[in-house]
Amino acid sequence: MENIDVRKVIGSGVKLLLISLVVGWVLSVINVDALGFIRFLSQSVRHAGELAADVVRWGVPYILLGAVVVVPFYIIKFGFDLLKRRRK
Repeated sequence: MENIDVRKVIGSGVKLLLISLVVGWVLSVINVDALGFIRFLSQSVRHAGELAADVVRWGVPYILLGAVVVVPFYIIKFGFDLLKRRRK
């Protein structure tokens, strides 16, 4: 196991602290608070999940309807391909 360079760890921590300070100040200038931002993110994830569920609810009936026609044709084609291979 390699030795951990303590100076790099402290330097990275200081950089993260300073960047967090600047970003936090900019967000406060545009009136964004941490709790509101977390709420926004959680609502966005929930809305994305609802949108995905709506797409599935919309698409599944069409997929099933198409499968009623497509799958039998595929099975017939597969059968003909097997027969062609056996004849060779």
